Amino acid sequence: MSKKSCEAAESIKDALLRMARVNCNFYLDLKGFLSMILFKKFFAPITLLLCFTLSLSLTGCSASSAQPFSKTGFYFDTVISLTCYGNDAQAVLNEAFELCEHYENLLSYTKEGSDIWNINHANGQPVTVDSETASLLQTALYWSEKTDGLIDPTITPISQLWNFSGDPAGPVPKQSQINALLPHVDYHNIRIDGNTVTLADPDAQLDLGFLAKGAIADRLKAFFLQKNITSALINLGGNVLAVGQKPDGTAFRTGIKKPFSETNELVDIVALKDQSLVSSGNYERCFRENGVLYHHILDPHTGYPADTGLSSVTILSDSSTDGDALSTSCFLLGYEKGRELIDSLPDIEALFVLSDGTTYRTEGFPQS
Repeated sequence: MSKKSCEAAESIKDALLRMARVNCNFYLDLKGFLSMILFKKFFAPITLLLCFTLSLSLTGCSASSAQPFSKTGFYFDTVISLTCYGNDAQAVLNEAFELCEHYENLLSYTKEGSDIWNINHANGQPVTVDSETASLLQTALYWSEKTDGLIDPTITPISQLWNFSGDPAGPVPKQSQINALLPHVDYHNIRIDGNTVTLADPDAQLDLGFLAKGAIADRLKAFFLQKNITSALINLGGNVLAVGQKPDGTAFRTGIKKPFSETNELVDIVALKDQSLVSSGNYERCFRENGVLYHHILDPHTGYPADTGLSSVTILSDSSTDGDALSTSCFLLGYEKGRELIDSLPDIEALFVLSDGTTYRTEGFPQS
């Protein structure tokens, strides 16, 4: 679905929802129904979580409670939804979506003229970027060092080779194709000097997909607080961040999808108050060939999908940036090393789902 089509569908949905808002229960049912109709074909797993989170966050509204305002759109190659409460909530939401456009123009590796696109097409020459882009690249390098290179933003050419975003995805690349690209996967080629970035290998390419949505969610939270919005829910394609709590003092609630469930089962439901919940797994952006599952979380050392015995990792944290990076890191590390990493970090919890469906959670991860 193109961005223009998504926006047109969103306009129709908003008009119907305005008519239905007088009845809270009908509003919720209609909202979930319309969201699935508009987006299910392309984004069924993400949309289910998005709609489920919205319905849980809005359930219980009445004429006497604060009015929730929500807006859905297509950014960062996924469906996103922002919900907030407050007298100026609608106007603030519109500004928040302008901010999303701003970050897409900075960080998208496919959008011509973005900072990341400019770096990737500079043929090894230095590029001046926005200070936020430089800061996020520094954060990416931190996690690359922290994981001994398992997180590597220069994996992009191999990710493109696998074509996980294609319709259909795949096929499995030839070993010779992967071997030709592996020498260009090395985060050490990223040089940052203030706001100047150089990708020393002209054949390397950057993508901050493992980090960007979490970082943008944190920026949106800061924006909401700056606008005196103290109750909001940010959902960037499954990266969920709660700003405070609902006006009635209860938590926002969001579900964790059970990997490969054909009936959209949930592993658990988590109550969020001023916290982030981010999942990474092998059940989305994947394909099967000759009975073998291939997924988008690639091991930069081999160029193949990571086989660590995990189906998903969910991180509960204060920072969505950390949650985004850690969910991917822990998946690549596997359960034992991933749990060891989480246990070494303060105020961060994790839920691991193994390939056989067994679940493990750190001591502080809540259970509904």
